Amino acid sequence: MPWPADASGPPAPGLVAQVVDHAPMGIAVIDAEGIYRSVNPAHCALYGYRADELLGRSFTVVVPPGRQVLALARHRAFLATGSPMGGEFEVQHRDGRVFNVLLHSVAVPGADGRPNRLAYVLDITQRTRAERALQAQREFLQSVLDALTAHVCVLDAQGVVLSVNRAWREFGTRHGMPPGPGVLGMNYLAVCAQAGQVQVQVPADDGSVSPASFAEQLQAVLAGQRDGFQAEYFCDTPEGRQWFVARVSRIAGNASGHTVVAHDNITALRQALDILRDDEALLLDMAASIPGAMFRLALQAGAQWCFTYVSPGITTLFGLTPAQVCGDIRALRRHILPEDQQTHDSVIRAAIAAGQPFEQEYRIRSTDGTLKWVHAKALPKAADGPVRLWTGMLQDVSARKHMEAVLRGSEERYRTLFETVAQGVVYQDAQGRVQSANPAAQRILGRSLAQMQAQHADDPGWQAVREDGSPLLADEHPASVALRTGAPVTDVVMGVPVAGRGTVWLLVNATPLARQGVVQEVYASFEDITERVLLSQELTLQASTDYLTGVANRRSLMQRLALEFERVKLPGSQHRCAVLAVDLDLFKQINDSHGHAAGDAVLQQVAALMRRLTRANDLVARSGGEEFTLLLPDTGTDDALALAERLRGGLAAQPVQHQGLQLAVTVSVGVSELLAPDASLDAVLARADGALYAAKAGGRNQVRLAPG
Repeated sequence: MPWPADASGPPAPGLVAQVVDHAPMGIAVIDAEGIYRSVNPAHCALYGYRADELLGRSFTVVVPPGRQVLALARHRAFLATGSPMGGEFEVQHRDGRVFNVLLHSVAVPGADGRPNRLAYVLDITQRTRAERALQAQREFLQSVLDALTAHVCVLDAQGVVLSVNRAWREFGTRHGMPPGPGVLGMNYLAVCAQAGQVQVQVPADDGSVSPASFAEQLQAVLAGQRDGFQAEYFCDTPEGRQWFVARVSRIAGNASGHTVVAHDNITALRQALDILRDDEALLLDMAASIPGAMFRLALQAGAQWCFTYVSPGITTLFGLTPAQVCGDIRALRRHILPEDQQTHDSVIRAAIAAGQPFEQEYRIRSTDGTLKWVHAKALPKAADGPVRLWTGMLQDVSARKHMEAVLRGSEERYRTLFETVAQGVVYQDAQGRVQSANPAAQRILGRSLAQMQAQHADDPGWQAVREDGSPLLADEHPASVALRTGAPVTDVVMGVPVAGRGTVWLLVNATPLARQGVVQEVYASFEDITERVLLSQELTLQASTDYLTGVANRRSLMQRLALEFERVKLPGSQHRCAVLAVDLDLFKQINDSHGHAAGDAVLQQVAALMRRLTRANDLVARSGGEEFTLLLPDTGTDDALALAERLRGGLAAQPVQHQGLQLAVTVSVGVSELLAPDASLDAVLARADGALYAAKAGGRNQVRLAPG
């Protein structure tokens, strides 16, 4: 059992409450139903609420709406089964702002006998994981443990002492046990044996107290058979008999099976056991994960400021001992870079004058010459008069500062690339509004950034079209598709009107940018391929157009006829399409009598008349030497016959003019219609040709309808 205890006794509950109230991290106690039962000022400030607005209210008030049910379920699972309840989380400020915190939870007994969750949170929105590295956690753990008056040691799974705090070391020195470093590596029970025999009482499950073996209980905890226990005992010291309470607790979630043993002197406060247990557990859990060095700054008699407490973490940060810092108020300032000292001093003076919290970052040169960035934050103790006490923390944020510098360099390189790249680049937010556009984009689109920002994707001013000339709707733009689907869109060809240039053709890629699975913006990059598209269109036109008359050639006729045939043959289709087979009567005589130039002129003028008489969606094609075929979608035989008659009559009534000659031209026309039972396109054309041959056989200059 532990050795005789320090006569100074455990900390007063009021002192512990002060430390909790002025701690710069948020601390709260939440009952089994998820209701706040206790919050400290830092917890309130973190979320933007007053204490009376949180107490009695569910803790899910600080959880984003979409995650509240899950958070409450995890809370209950943690209390019921010990499921993990810690790490980094997104929380919500009262003003609706979502930010990140580091959360740690510990189960503690509640007033109703059910377990409560002790939670402390630390705002890590601007910190990196490097700031929460394991080494910093261990250093701060030791600093907080050293600030406790309880005698605390940490054991491994075999009961070997891994660490002890300052109170333990001082107690051992006064009572003839090995000094702190000498204890490390020894078996805990062997160390306790040097303190002499003690009388132990361990509470039974029914609340009664019965003698039991401390060693037996400890072995059960070390073996993982139970989470912990507490025992009251007394030991006779040179100062007289003193009563202690020993709390043995297996560290939850620790894979190495470490156990914490804490001894409190309860000689004067035995009746306050429950309060002391909660407060000490609170301090121990606070110390478990918080990095950095804690300090207290106080105004002493004679208006002199000094550090009344600095944890050992200051040695790692500055290379100074706590004694050096507490003994010289300017010890820390001398390590601040000269160019940062003036700002540092002005922030401190302003905070002291106003009695307000202060927070700042500055550079230091530690005793080993290392340049570091330090984040300092402190809260004042409320008082009726001038504030005389601040409690705060110092943290090494060098890694974050370095990463921020790297990021700034990367942003500068990106900005240079953005401004100089030959391709156009446009950034749009989640609503499709243009946020930025590089000079190349403004030049290609013929619009300034301000003009683009004034035009939403669905603005009719864009008038975007596809390669085939059909409109490209706003929700079909590559950027709109990427925002909607969250997937990249590549190699989309689209045309947009540009003042002074007509339609400019673009090859567009759009890439969505997501944060935490939610698309926040999209960037579209594009190049001007107008010359390429126009050349392609010209080649396509040449490949599909009769060179002499400018109407479609036979290849285009067959492609269009196949499309219309598919529409007609669809199940339940009501689509109709008429076919006119047109042949110039006695055309060979014109060539023989007046030459091929005259024949070409006749073909051109006949084709021109056909185009004037037909609609935009009709197709006029030269299917042979003096043969033409007309496709009339959405047209029945009656309307087709009427059109054929207008064509025949128009040519018969108006001779073709060529070099002073009046050339009489007539045509014979066969009219048919695409029918669903037709076996092939050849069958369709054969029926129209049959009607054409019937017109010629009947004397030419006639229109005949193919039999149905």
